[in-house]
Amino acid sequence: MPLSTLTVIPFFILTIVIASLLKQKKWQLLTIILMTVLITMELTSIYFSGGFIDYQFYVNLNVNDIIEGLFIFKLQAVLVIGVFFVLIWLLSKLANLLKRKCHLLLRLSLAILAVVSLSYHNGPFSRLYEIYQVTSAPREPFDHALQALNMQDYTNKNQLISHKGKNIVVLSLESFEQGFFDFNDLTPNLKQLRDDYTFFANMPMSAGSSWTTASMYTYMTGVPFLIGGYATTPLMQANATKLVSLGDVLTQAGYQTRYVMAGPDFAGIGHTAELLGMQVISEKNYIGQYPKAPFGLYDKDIFDIAQKQIATMSQSDKPFALFISTVSTHAPNGFDDERMRAIISPKQDNMSFVAASLDYNLGQFMQNLKLQGLLANTVFYIFPDHLMMGSGTATIKQLSTKERKLYLLTNAAAQDLQKTPDQTIYQIDLPRLILNGAQIETNAKFLTDYLNTENFDKKQFIEQNKTNIATLNHSAEEFK
Repeated sequence: MPLSTLTVIPFFILTIVIASLLKQKKWQLLTIILMTVLITMELTSIYFSGGFIDYQFYVNLNVNDIIEGLFIFKLQAVLVIGVFFVLIWLLSKLANLLKRKCHLLLRLSLAILAVVSLSYHNGPFSRLYEIYQVTSAPREPFDHALQALNMQDYTNKNQLISHKGKNIVVLSLESFEQGFFDFNDLTPNLKQLRDDYTFFANMPMSAGSSWTTASMYTYMTGVPFLIGGYATTPLMQANATKLVSLGDVLTQAGYQTRYVMAGPDFAGIGHTAELLGMQVISEKNYIGQYPKAPFGLYDKDIFDIAQKQIATMSQSDKPFALFISTVSTHAPNGFDDERMRAIISPKQDNMSFVAASLDYNLGQFMQNLKLQGLLANTVFYIFPDHLMMGSGTATIKQLSTKERKLYLLTNAAAQDLQKTPDQTIYQIDLPRLILNGAQIETNAKFLTDYLNTENFDKKQFIEQNKTNIATLNHSAEEFK
């Protein structure tokens, strides 16, 4: 059991004390069941994300994602159900024991101590308050929401002017954080790319960008995925957003824009991509042509489809922008592809094997771009979508031996990016960097353009402005 799970002990104490104060058995049992639901959810959140229930957990708490998750994480689902019923039995026994053995004053003291111990910064109560901050953010006139973040001269979509530059390939690698470069013999291709091109090593992960859909939304719009409203599937009812995205800029500049992903249904990623002006390409476009895999496709097939899309788009006289999301290195242990066993030697665990497979397939993809002569007029960007989720696994243990960070790897020139590799960059910087590196001239403005003070801590800015950011995203939604 990971040490972090011990932080829910105050919840156990609080549950036992409250139940012991109730005289009627039915109310005692109801209290224990409700608190056990909360405890089980906290343990699940700690296991998958390494932290307490927060907005990320909240937005994935919907029927579709839960059902898909049960099919993918079968063992974990069985364990959660087992833990749930064991805890109800155990807490009932302890509540009755406490009622018989402990004086009322002592029980009340324990309850107060438990509440205090849950009230620290970034603790359980703090995270629950974050959910309230975001979900309760009001919907206001879009201009007012912009002004609250000092974005008064924001370029609206009907004011957008863009001129084409180079072709663009963006690769968002599932959970493939910087620490994977330190694993023995797993990432030779990525290491070679790091040595050959521009590498930004200082890229922290920020709130509202710590899961796949949120990361994509952030690097497309430059705004973290914190959205007002109580829906656990934000944006699913919207058919457009007033925020200017990369899709808007590229379409206005005459680009062909496509997004290759494993499956568009999970966590609303496909709908969100379409909302931002992307043509989604997935297993649904190639029914029966690839092996069935968790989330829709294995990484090998995602890269194969990406090659086909580039071959098609390259025949046009229009520039192209291809966005790709991998998936096989998903926490907690990854999804191995049996076909890769003929290529990748056995590893110490499944995640290591899957990581080596991703590196190989990425290397083949980049080599093909080079052999086809496309890199002369194509800028690529490689980065993880977020840090590896979970706790207690061998992979997390090794990744945690040093500061955990994201990174950006690109063949764009530093002078075009207007950033140097020694500088700290943030996920909200990515749309500006992508356009700058591709030499696309545009009057589009992103949140990061208003935070241009030297050494400005944008991660802290996001933490301090969650409600205003949630209001902006909520106010930008357009409905049918």
